[in-house]
Amino acid sequence: MFKSGLGIQVDRGTDAVITVATPGDPFFTIAGGMILLRALVGICTVSFGGNATTLSFELNPDAGGGANTVLTLAVDIGTATVLGDIVAFVGAPGTALTGGHLAAQVLGVTSGMGVACAPGVIGLVSTATFGSMRWILWYLPIDAGASVVAIP
Repeated sequence: MFKSGLGIQVDRGTDAVITVATPGDPFFTIAGGMILLRALVGICTVSFGGNATTLSFELNPDAGGGANTVLTLAVDIGTATVLGDIVAFVGAPGTALTGGHLAAQVLGVTSGMGVACAPGVIGLVSTATFGSMRWILWYLPIDAGASVVAIP
């Protein structure tokens, strides 16, 4: 486990982007209590080949009757993203991922200290099957015993 100024780092290995509807391809599990999501960054490991690929993240809460929460609005990442480019979660729920042909991204512009998340599963929703990404999440526990693990 690596800790930095952003919090506790959780790495998810490289994975092909696949077409998945709500609540998304399960990427990270939040367990044991609430967390403060500080940052979420993706690195393109296989180009999308210029193909339109719309991505978004959702939180599927563990609480019975809890509704999925849109963490990021759906946005086309694939058209301009190539090998080595960075895609980032900029903050407030419902804000689009930032991406494109960029080697640097701003984190947390609209989220203040971060986004409070209840226990559940963070999933990636995608409209196409192109490219591969490696994702890194940083968080701080709000509740004692809260943690995040990557789902392989």
